[in-house]
Amino acid sequence: MKKTMQSKYPGTCRNCKAPIKRGDLITYHGRGSGVSCAKCSPTTDNSSYEDRACGDTAYEDACAAACGM
Repeated sequence: MKKTMQSKYPGTCRNCKAPIKRGDLITYHGRGSGVSCAKCSPTTDNSSYEDRACGDTAYEDACAAACGM
């Protein structure tokens, strides 16, 4: 399970060993697998920084606009 979210706790990136602060954008790799910092797991998400933790809302908004919603 891979999920991009904001960090609730400080920690360390499993790839580059950089410190992760509370509130930083991370990728969670599943229980016991650790997390990666934003630099080590870039996303193709077009949402704003605040919305990334909730999913790609920019994509969803574009789809809704294309459907006339």
